[in-house]
Amino acid sequence: MILLLAALATLQAPGDTALASFVARARAGTEALRHPDAARLAGYHPVGPDFPGMGRHWIHTSLILRTTPDPAQPPVLEYAELNGTATLVGVAYAVLVNGDTVPASLPVPAAAWHFHQGTVDEESFLRSHAGADHVMPGPGPRLAVVHVWIWLDNPDGLLATDNWALPYARLGLGVPARALALAAGDGGRMYLEALIRAVGQPDADELKALAAVVGRHQAEARARAAQTVALEECWGALWNDVKTVVRPEVWERLEALR
Repeated sequence: MILLLAALATLQAPGDTALASFVARARAGTEALRHPDAARLAGYHPVGPDFPGMGRHWIHTSLILRTTPDPAQPPVLEYAELNGTATLVGVAYAVLVNGDTVPASLPVPAAAWHFHQGTVDEESFLRSHAGADHVMPGPGPRLAVVHVWIWLDNPDGLLATDNWALPYARLGLGVPARALALAAGDGGRMYLEALIRAVGQPDADELKALAAVVGRHQAEARARAAQTVALEECWGALWNDVKTVVRPEVWERLEALR
């Protein structure tokens, strides 16, 4: 928590003071929910995959339906396994809105919000979190979501959507890198396969070939997990091989993930 505490200690402007108060309330309100057993008793339940850079989302349905979120009661909790224990690493706030106007109910910049529409499935949840230019199905209500990393420092910022220090924390390492998601066990492999399927839309034969490619490169990444440069090489090699087993139109969609 060194980065978070240092950042909050230097806040000066009125808006920053409001953000510091918001974070303090969020931490106080979720202190008792550091383990998912407590979250389940409080009415939260898990949804979707375990994202290498976010953990697994646990939602409280009635809290999401609030028009004005309470900082002390985030509707989304994010857990990841650290040192063999499922641990609260961050929270998120979700507000139902129409169109793309972000809520003004929390003291966070407009750019920190992103949108989801439809169910928590591969087409909305995975694509929009991956920054793969997810196109909303059409006009209508959608969820505006902001992540707040109050229990695990995020080198990209308190309000960044992904925390790429998390894959390193899972392995007891301290240097963040997106490529380490390759080495993050079954969760990392399943997430990457699901993301490729959602974004690239490969056919059945391509899916079989892609599973072999991902599995092979994950084994290589796990063997070299302590070497940052080697991990980046694994990440690049993975996508070079992906390109060889899919059609050009599939690769065109997948290239944004590289």
